[in-house]
Order: sequence, then C-alpha cells, then structure tokens
Amino acid sequence: MKEINYEKGVLYIAFKKSFVKECLFSAESLKKHNPNIPIALFTDQEISSPYIDIVKVIKAKHTRCKVDYIGDSPFEKTLYLDSDTIVVRDISDVFDVLDRFDVGVTHDYARKRENYCCIDEYKEIPYSFSEVNGGFMAFNNSIASKEFLALWKEKFYKYRKQTSGWDQVSLRISLWQSKVSMVHLPPEYNIRSKEIREKVRNHHDKLGESHLCPRIYHMHYDREVHRNKFKVDTLEELEKKIQEKALEI
Repeated sequence: MKEINYEKGVLYIAFKKSFVKECLFSAESLKKHNPNIPIALFTDQEISSPYIDIVKVIKAKHTRCKVDYIGDSPFEKTLYLDSDTIVVRDISDVFDVLDRFDVGVTHDYARKRENYCCIDEYKEIPYSFSEVNGGFMAFNNSIASKEFLALWKEKFYKYRKQTSGWDQVSLRISLWQSKVSMVHLPPEYNIRSKEIREKVRNHHDKLGESHLCPRIYHMHYDREVHRNKFKVDTLEELEKKIQEKALEI
C-alpha cells in the first residue's frame, strides 16, 4: 500500500459520472506534471483510478456541495481544484505560499455583480475587492482558514435562495469578513476561456455599466521622456495614445 504524505495535496469534490470522468482527466494531467503530489477525491461514485490516492464517499445535496466538504480536506496544505481544470506544468510552488499566507486565490472576471447588490453584505464590499474564482483555491489548516471555510458554508446557505445556489457571492463575503491572510496568485494559475471573459464583459445588465472598465493606465507610452523630451501636448492626446497601446482585461 502506497504511503501518503498528508503535508500537502490536491482536493477534488466531484459527483455524478460525468463530473467524475472530467475530474479524472484533471487528476491525470496533474500527476503527469506533479507525480509526487497526492490527490484526494470526495465523490458519490465508486472509484478505481491510478491517479487518485484518497477517496471519501459523500452525499452531494446540490451542485455546489463543495461548500459542505471542502473544510474536510485531509491535507495540512490543500489546493482545491474544480473538475474542469487541466494542469500543464509543475504547480507545487502553490503550496509554498501557504507557509506565509492562509489562502491563495486568483481573481475572477466578475468583480462585483450589480444584480447581487440587493444583498447588503455583498453590496458593502468595494469593487476593488474582486470576486475570486472558487474553482481554484489553496489554503492551509490554520484556525483562520478553518473559520473562513465554515463561514463560507454559513453564508452560502444564508443566501442560497437569493443566489440560486451560486457560491461566488458567499465566497466574496466570507473572504472579506474573515481574518485569513490572503495572496492573489497570477492568472497563469487559473486561465479562463475567451467565452467566459466575453460573457462577463457583455452582461452589463447584471454586473453594471462600469464593470471591467479600466481604472488606471500604467505604461511606457513615450520612451523619449528618458531623453528629457516629451512630445505630448494635451491630456486628450495622451489618453488616445494610451488607449491605443493598452491591453484588454
């Protein structure tokens, strides 16, 4: 029997045959590039896979049942991944940040959804505190992390009706109200699709007119400034030059 190192590992929570099949592809990709990282799968299906090291049987009560079980991770340092992820490089350094921070996350395209601002606890959080994507989350087993995960579950059920069972709203509230120390990892760790970005950008009716609109531009728009020259004469001219060079978010 293989000995498992519980110091760090990846957790999946997947139910139904289709999600589990998807999850096993993710686990295979993870092991391909990270063969020594143990994987735990919480599921309602019978599992026999060379990529899964720990299996825990659960009862999935709803689509977002991860809020019920994520706090039961067997590892001291956990990377939770949704089943629709594919790992393409060594990601073991994610666990290193958990020596200094309680939680590691990445920004979601949705920052602050206007259609959920009917929830006061969500509305009071500033736009600058973006939603994070719940499909990628690293956390340690500190008291602060455990309290945060318990709070997420509490807020999920508190607002389950208003959010139609969506977990992003309760996640944002819980991170804002918790005492965890949090680090935002670069987008390389959670690359989303073009379709998702466009879907979010085009839903101004739900997210608000200013959602994903630039706040600050920062770039070398004229390198002549290093030679003690500056060729721009008006702010309007400068804004035009910047917008021509700017990346889309």
